[in-house]
Amino acid sequence: MTTVTERALWEAMVEARAFDQAMCRHNGHWHEARGEEAVFVGAYADLGPGDVVAPHFRGTCAVALQRGASPDVLAAGVFGTGGSRSGGHWRGDICPAPGPRSIGMFSGSLGTSVAYATGAALHLSRTTPGAAAVCGFGDGTANSGIVAESLNLAAMLALPIVYVCQDNQYATSLPSAVALAGERVSDRARALSITAHDIDGNDVLAVRAAVGTAVERARAGGGPSFVHALTYRMGGHYMNDPETYRTPEEVAAWAERDPIARLQEVLVARGELDATDADARIAQAHARMDAVVAQAKARGEDPPAPTPRAYAEDQTPMRSAS
Repeated sequence: MTTVTERALWEAMVEARAFDQAMCRHNGHWHEARGEEAVFVGAYADLGPGDVVAPHFRGTCAVALQRGASPDVLAAGVFGTGGSRSGGHWRGDICPAPGPRSIGMFSGSLGTSVAYATGAALHLSRTTPGAAAVCGFGDGTANSGIVAESLNLAAMLALPIVYVCQDNQYATSLPSAVALAGERVSDRARALSITAHDIDGNDVLAVRAAVGTAVERARAGGGPSFVHALTYRMGGHYMNDPETYRTPEEVAAWAERDPIARLQEVLVARGELDATDADARIAQAHARMDAVVAQAKARGEDPPAPTPRAYAEDQTPMRSAS
């Protein structure tokens, strides 16, 4: 498997934010993920084509881009326009249509993708030794009963899956500090004897290392792991969110821990990235993604495919037995 460089991780986060912010400008349904890029880029960076991914909806498009999807096709899938994999007959609003070995969000019912990923891990354990599933969900979804059921099943059957809690500290407007009982959400996994890690979710290298260790453990038959990545949603829960539940000072403090800027500083200090070139690349990525998203939104549905004749029309009528 090709090793992803730290420079490539930075570029993936830049691309992810550029796509995300373009969607913010053109899609009133969008739920932005600005500030959380280190979690979903780092968690899925080293997976192979035979692994199953089920990202949190804040980051699904970014993971698809990272795994080779075309931004044009993804954007068309969100808007339900021509050029999408469904030819415009499926609309995602906040994430694209699922693809092979990629589990998406089919509705607003959060937690279902965690169960699907757990089922996929069961399938992998029986059919594809050495493969693993990685799924993501938010701190709000962590309170869903289906998450507890999935963790229990994975622990009992030692399934090859890594659960990544993308804890941005708010379930819509409800702070996780008052919504989650116990000191850490990861303690729920530990109660089931699932190996758990608590990490800085704004450090892409820390996320990559923790999830990488967990994935290797899963591949070797060590069972499930749980990674609690503490991060922060710098934008609103949805477009036009008034954000009356938090202060500008809180947002500004977390902006100082921007995951893209943090890795950029490291790469610049090492001489692996020039600061001026980095700023130019960021601007170019945003301009490119804005054009891609705008074009996908403006495009209509593809013409419907010819309807195939019913099978019976092509057959000689069956004769009754005499």
